[in-house]
Amino acid sequence: MADESSPRRQLLATLALLACGLIPDHLAGAGPARLRASLASGMFNRGDASRIERGYYERLLEIGQRLDDLGDLPALRGRRRAGGSFAAPVDSAPLVVRVADLREVALKPGGSVGRSGIRWSTNAQGMRDREYPVARLPNTFRIALVGDSIAAGWGVAVDRRFESILEREWDERSRRAGGPAVEILDTAVPGHAPGQRWHHFQRVGWPMRPDLVICESSEADIGWDERRLRFVLARGQGFESPLYRAALEAAGARPGWTPEEYKHVLHARHREILAGAYRAMVEDGSAHGVPVIWALIPRVGQPADRGHRDALLALARSAGFTRVVDVSDAYDGLDAAGLAVEPGDFHPNTLGHERLARRLDEALAPLPELCRLWSPRRDPDVATARNRTDAEDHGPTNRGVSHP
Repeated sequence: MADESSPRRQLLATLALLACGLIPDHLAGAGPARLRASLASGMFNRGDASRIERGYYERLLEIGQRLDDLGDLPALRGRRRAGGSFAAPVDSAPLVVRVADLREVALKPGGSVGRSGIRWSTNAQGMRDREYPVARLPNTFRIALVGDSIAAGWGVAVDRRFESILEREWDERSRRAGGPAVEILDTAVPGHAPGQRWHHFQRVGWPMRPDLVICESSEADIGWDERRLRFVLARGQGFESPLYRAALEAAGARPGWTPEEYKHVLHARHREILAGAYRAMVEDGSAHGVPVIWALIPRVGQPADRGHRDALLALARSAGFTRVVDVSDAYDGLDAAGLAVEPGDFHPNTLGHERLARRLDEALAPLPELCRLWSPRRDPDVATARNRTDAEDHGPTNRGVSHP
């Protein structure tokens, strides 16, 4: 009986969460918010909560669905607090655009909206970031961050997320040591699976000639690509992508199938699919002569699952990333209630981003790819040399920029 009631309980709880998430708080009051927090914290075990979390974005992006909460886009909600749900068709969203490629959605370039004191602004490349010249300025070391909603800054102001904190600190540290200016380009798009993140980075990141790439990952990444591929492939996209080609060929996937048919052949291969995406990222970075660092970060209130963590670390190491960094312990020993954007949410608030930035700095700053920026005995200025190469190869114009 226990085995029969557990799926039923999970189904009812999931439906309750979905129903509550579709009711704006200004219409429903505090009840749905309290119920969401109660369900998330009291009814589910860790495995249940993890499955629901991993399915969060899938429900938002499936064909015919409405986007309730694509990442942290306040333009899509009418709630007073940081995380929320206000249903809006994607085609009418001020900052989101559906694209006919592997990414499914992207952020519109040059937009700006604000809700509840949080402003989402996108630059000319469609990044939630400040404006950067496409042609890198002399004596500048440029880093690209590839990630999801945590890297994009769900629920926090853009200057308070971990990426912005690191950019300020590393720039100041490098300049103080006589090194180059440091820029971090945030290419993260909420809702993207690992392979989609890299495909987006290829569109908007490579044209800006970064010296280093940092790929943010979390335990939710296991299986994410496989779940998105069910719908991407059903739309006839993704078959030729080097990120997934080998795994799809091995699975015998063919064009023209339904999402359920793709699920049937791909579900058991979710780690193989992620491993193939990782290898393609490494090969792409190598082809550009750019180191690619992979970093595993935590989710608030989601204690690390040792099995998932070890599996992800093994996949990243076997793929051959330049460095593999594990900072999944960043929130260990801390109260999740004081680190989340709202009860039951796994996205960090301002304090969570500050803690994550400190932990990433501890792990990344000593790496050879970065410590030469602020070490008195650092290597010759690689950034300056590459600036000369950029000018010789591409000139001072903005040619080659691809917008979402």
